[in-house]
Amino acid sequence: MKKETKLSKYINPVFRFLKTIPSGRVATYKNIAKRCGISNARNVGWILKQNTEPNRIPCYKVVCSNGRLAKGYKFGGQIEQKKRLLADGIELNKNGRIKDFETICYN
Repeated sequence: MKKETKLSKYINPVFRFLKTIPSGRVATYKNIAKRCGISNARNVGWILKQNTEPNRIPCYKVVCSNGRLAKGYKFGGQIEQKKRLLADGIELNKNGRIKDFETICYN
């Protein structure tokens, strides 16, 4: 079965979850996978790439489990993702990790 067919049923649940992430908070691929019943967190990345409305569905709020930005942010790479996070009040340290990650990670 194609990845598209296998994962299509998860697109709406993932996008709905993204809209619930409060301002100033982030979520991880792993947590989203767990919440939405997806067996592999990498599949969340594929689902996020299906987003055609980044201003309405805030996929910029999704980060790796170690608090770092993923390399494949669809809408301008890590530089744009960092800009959007900063605009949302989320700071990164000098090593590129979300500051206070454990505190602001939304489950």
